[in-house]
Amino acid sequence: MTRLLGPRSRWTGLWSWSLVVLVILVAAAPSFASSQLVILATTDVHANIYPWDYYANRADDGVGLALIDTLVQRVRSEHPQALLFDNGDTIQGTPLGYFVARVRPLQPGKVHPVIDVLNRMGYDAATIGNHEFNYGLPFLEQVLAGARFPVVLANVYRPGTNQPYFTPYVLLRRELDGRPLTVGVIGFTPPQILVWDRSNLQGRVEAGDIVEAARRFVPEMRAQGADVVVALAHTGASPASRWAPGSLQENAAYSLATEVPGIDVVVAGHSHVSIPGKGLPDAPDGVVGKTVIVQPGFWGHELGMVTLELEPRAEGGWRVVGRKAQLLPTKGVAPSARVMEWARQAHETTVAYVTSPIGETLVRIDSRASRWADTALIQWINDVQRRYVERALEGTQWEGVPVLSAAAPFKAGRGGEQDYTDIRPGPITIADVASAYLYDNTVKAIRITGAELKAWLERAALNFEQVTPGSGQQPLVSARWPSYNFDQIDGVRYAIDVTRPPGQRIVELTFEGRPVKPDEWFILATNNYRADGGGGFPATGKDARVVLDPLVESRQLLIDSVVEARTIAPHPDGNWHLVHNYLDHPQAGPVYDLVDRGVFLGVATDGQRLGQLDLDEALTQSAWAEMVERALDVRIPVSAPEAVVTGRQAVESLAGVVQLPGLEVADVGLTRADGAQLLSAVLAVLEAVPAR
Repeated sequence: MTRLLGPRSRWTGLWSWSLVVLVILVAAAPSFASSQLVILATTDVHANIYPWDYYANRADDGVGLALIDTLVQRVRSEHPQALLFDNGDTIQGTPLGYFVARVRPLQPGKVHPVIDVLNRMGYDAATIGNHEFNYGLPFLEQVLAGARFPVVLANVYRPGTNQPYFTPYVLLRRELDGRPLTVGVIGFTPPQILVWDRSNLQGRVEAGDIVEAARRFVPEMRAQGADVVVALAHTGASPASRWAPGSLQENAAYSLATEVPGIDVVVAGHSHVSIPGKGLPDAPDGVVGKTVIVQPGFWGHELGMVTLELEPRAEGGWRVVGRKAQLLPTKGVAPSARVMEWARQAHETTVAYVTSPIGETLVRIDSRASRWADTALIQWINDVQRRYVERALEGTQWEGVPVLSAAAPFKAGRGGEQDYTDIRPGPITIADVASAYLYDNTVKAIRITGAELKAWLERAALNFEQVTPGSGQQPLVSARWPSYNFDQIDGVRYAIDVTRPPGQRIVELTFEGRPVKPDEWFILATNNYRADGGGGFPATGKDARVVLDPLVESRQLLIDSVVEARTIAPHPDGNWHLVHNYLDHPQAGPVYDLVDRGVFLGVATDGQRLGQLDLDEALTQSAWAEMVERALDVRIPVSAPEAVVTGRQAVESLAGVVQLPGLEVADVGLTRADGAQLLSAVLAVLEAVPAR
């Protein structure tokens, strides 16, 4: 007899059948397990292939594509589908790049050695930085013709149109874990290229706002099926720089993340900082909303790595469900043997070129003190520029107008302890000149008034912090102001009062012993970067009154000056100095003396404490040795760098240099101010000897 199910049994049976059906449906459904997409990136390589310092002619651990390639191979061994991108400023920046562009120009049909390495390393795409335009559009187009990967740039247009001059973006069709994947890659460069390279670009291209270009093209990329969008943005990430329509931000990477929906990854560059990390304090992990920003270190110091977690969509395609950025440092990494072989000929040819002596210098020419003292380095550059312009204007309507010259220090510690010009007495090579004049600028001369001259110097004086007089515990120099914008002008005399606020610092501005009049005219020798508006100085850019634009390279002028003279001995004429009021200390006098001479440096390489004198701190052996070497060109032994120097030790270390009869010095530890007082006295004795 069949038994009828009761209510409870009936529902239990139905639930069991439901479970069976659910299990069947789940088993038949597609898997939604996530997959990883790894994106690798370089930026601001600046023609560094070998781990080599061409200026010092020695190995330089931590720079170059040869080290990057070792890391790339490691990552690809674990993630074969990893994509590799370059973010611009790739072909300019070392003597190797200059040699290929100017000394022995790239022949038609040949591949640029840097591009050749990128090809062989398997780069998937790249964009164009501002320095790619330094050698002109024809050369850039010749270089790009050798690339076996797409090069994209969306915010540079043909004149009078919104038609991109270059390919704005590319859709890379790849496969990830057996499923098709489309990665859209778009490129951007600072619109300020029309200022910085006006001579090369005016009338040939136009540059537009980065964010506006992204808002135009990113939706188009998505509509064409891009699962992931990567912006190769040769622009810094600055939350403080707010975007507005038409603002033409120079550093717009952060704005790309906040103002343009649909961008998953921004590879930033240009500003030579590292992200994730201190380069973006507002988002130290690099994640801004649904966008991750990565900016690897310049010169190949780091390889950027972004890991995206992708989840398949039921309707097809992918969505990003996780993101992480990290930096892989190259310091201590073994160079890639294959890259060293690929670039060997270019490297060895460059070394032979830059190590050829072209003359001799009788004095040390270095840049360590060039952000707070008149130095032989800037004097040399200004003297050469000034003489060239004066000769070039002979017989013209401008003959007789006073010619001044402006120059700024380029290598001033931004890249670390080795990032200084330091040419010792003896043979001088092309590498030495290239170290003194790092950029591929050309000389240019403009007319300015006395009022504009003072305004120019006031802008340059933003190099300094506003200091309250004390014992030197405040930094003299602003870490926010780039050294290449600290113009020092020869041909006039002036002082800079760092205790005053910006705009009120230039005092005692005179020409030939009289105050400069606001309405009198001068001709200022400078370079094309500055004359075309770089740095935002008055009477430049569209307001520049250009009187001479010979398209002659500034570096070549320096080379020619050495070849012509055979022996050089530039000496700072002291036409400018800091007003002696920034210290409140009983030993301030000798300290002022040594600072003006470029002997007392204070902290020189810490980006937060440049020029911090710390007069009451103990004088260490290493600090004393540096002061003695800079003042007397004598190296004294250092057995314990951090040990405090006593008065007797300091005097004994100078015994072979100068006799100090009757000098009573206590055998107690000295302060930095004590060391300055002693050394200033020694210099006074030595300078008095020839007069006897």
